[in-house]
Amino acid sequence: AFYLPGVAPQDYARDDTVNLKVNKLSSTRTQLPYDYYSLPYCRPDPIVKSAENLGEVLRGDRIENSLYHIEIRLDEQCKVVCKIDALTLFQAKVFKTKIDEEYRVNMILDNLPVGMVKIREENGLP
Repeated sequence: AFYLPGVAPQDYARDDTVNLKVNKLSSTRTQLPYDYYSLPYCRPDPIVKSAENLGEVLRGDRIENSLYHIEIRLDEQCKVVCKIDALTLFQAKVFKTKIDEEYRVNMILDNLPVGMVKIREENGLP
């Protein structure tokens, strides 16, 4: 057995709640990270920063809480957590710029990165 600081195993029972945390926005094109909440995403009140170990601090992670909560062994379809009625023209331009610069959202669940589905294209076909 081994132990890494900040990576202690956690056991969960049915209906336990695991909070999904958000990290910085990162891009392989620009190398300049942004805080997750620099974009107009729905925000918890209050936003709590939570770097849990020295490695996260040294990597420049900006881990914060979110509105998302996962319940163990609970099958659930999509549900609305919050709603933003409309973006201002400026906010829409900022979103478009981040998309054009290939920024990705980084999320953390139980101290592990959350994966995302990405379709790989070859010769213009998925």
